[in-house]
Amino acid sequence: MSGVVTPNLPKHAEIAIVGAGVSGLTAALRLAQAGREVLVLDRSAPWRSGSGVNAGTLALQNKEPALLTFFRSGLEEWQRLSRELDDDIGYVRAGGLRVASTQADIEALRQSALEQARLGVETQWLEGSALRARAPWLAETVACATFCRTDGFANPLLAGRALINAVTKAGGRVVSHVKVQAQEEAQRGYRLTTSSGPVECDQVVIAAGPWSDLVARLFGVKLPIEGRINMVSVTERLAQFMDNLVVTHVRGRFTLKQFPNGSCLLGGGFPGRGDKESGRKELDHEQLRENLRFQCEVVPPLRGALLLRSWAGFEASTPDRLPVIGAFPDRPGLFAAVSSSAGFTMGPVVGCLAAEAVLAGETPAAAAWFTPGRLTA
Repeated sequence: MSGVVTPNLPKHAEIAIVGAGVSGLTAALRLAQAGREVLVLDRSAPWRSGSGVNAGTLALQNKEPALLTFFRSGLEEWQRLSRELDDDIGYVRAGGLRVASTQADIEALRQSALEQARLGVETQWLEGSALRARAPWLAETVACATFCRTDGFANPLLAGRALINAVTKAGGRVVSHVKVQAQEEAQRGYRLTTSSGPVECDQVVIAAGPWSDLVARLFGVKLPIEGRINMVSVTERLAQFMDNLVVTHVRGRFTLKQFPNGSCLLGGGFPGRGDKESGRKELDHEQLRENLRFQCEVVPPLRGALLLRSWAGFEASTPDRLPVIGAFPDRPGLFAAVSSSAGFTMGPVVGCLAAEAVLAGETPAAAAWFTPGRLTA
């Protein structure tokens, strides 16, 4: 991937960011744009373990109500990146449908729409002929849907390349296949021992996604982060039929969009198998079949599509499903930028708030709910 350099570490960097996913790279971009010297270290290939292997959904109406304001900020940051970055990120914002089939689904969707309306999220209720006119490709068993104009998606592979290039152009460095193995306090900040040699830095940002707990442990901090494994599938190129809409289901575990090139990307919460300690991730074929069956039931045109590839990827998750952002207590110069659940959507705002924390030396008010101290106390 362009913009990534081989392990040739400088002796000193003002800020070291551990992890080159969406949160780490966004934090690096904002810090480099602020004139800070930034070094991003990734234990493998940047963007490949989590951010680059997810489904790219940027939807609002399928998120938890308590975090809607935060996710709205995440969508705004994605829109900002689509305008700001020199390279295409495959960003499309044509709206999304959240669908329901059974009577229980319909009631759940209605209650969700009412709750979201109270929180300022505008949706349009569609059923009958209005639904068929908007999405004739939905199954007859789909009884109704809500349409949210702010829903969209980005192409994860394009977005990663664009962010890495932007960090490099702003003066930052992104280094691949460098694992942080130990740390000790230095005269100014920390001395990191890595698989490619030592580097001293004034400040450190932990942005290693599911592996953030392992990095935090090196600093004597217990950070409860779990690694979940999601599965994603892509079809052959089909004639355009979805009008760039994102489809999610009120029961969750379902995301679908069609890229401009015609390929359909099928995601959702059907888990794969693996272990973050070893980095092993693999498909659970029984769960994958269930995912594909569910998708074809809702969108029948998928039934005749050739499935090109399916893969698994990691996502971080905290016990309270909230991100971890800001300064660690009693660890001067140590910060967190860790997304949790739907991390691709929230990633840019997590990175931006973490950058604010580094620049100010303390957690900004907008991230007060998400401070590391709530989990490390």
